[in-house]
Amino acid sequence: MNIRIIVFSTIALAGTAGLLVTGLSGAGNERDGHDEDDDKIHEHEAVRGMAERGDILSLEQILQNARQHRDGRVLETELEEKRGELVYEVEILDDNGEVWEMKLDARSGELLEEEQED
Repeated sequence: MNIRIIVFSTIALAGTAGLLVTGLSGAGNERDGHDEDDDKIHEHEAVRGMAERGDILSLEQILQNARQHRDGRVLETELEEKRGELVYEVEILDDNGEVWEMKLDARSGELLEEEQED
């Protein structure tokens, strides 16, 4: 299974709704008789399994690590595969109204990069 991007909505982070998972192809719900919603469910289950096995840190742990570097409201979190490595991207709105994107190693939680969004 190739997991490219999983986006957690801020509502999901608050615990009041489900998970929003982006489709890998981008357009439409069905492609050649294949239901992309099924792919999304399988991707979500795969990510949950990786966190339960300890292959990656849980979203809760990643957010704790991110907030050690920058406090604020989490706007969006993505788990992406880049060059064979899994990276969480976390967007945070700080108290000054500025949006910061942080990239954290999904396995260790180490801050890899931080930049202010335009």
